[in-house]
Amino acid sequence: MEKKKIACEVCRNQCEMEVEMEDGEVVEVTGNGCMKGYIFAQNAAREQQ
Repeated sequence: MEKKKIACEVCRNQCEMEVEMEDGEVVEVTGNGCMKGYIFAQNAAREQQ
């Protein structure tokens, strides 16, 4: 399982999130303060591949 650190850019909270990926798919997102951050982290992690 691969882990990526993502700094959210959606709002002023700038949450530091961690995304766990397996076989190119997002398995879990932690550290997000809102659903917008959750979605941002998923998209950012996929784009980094």
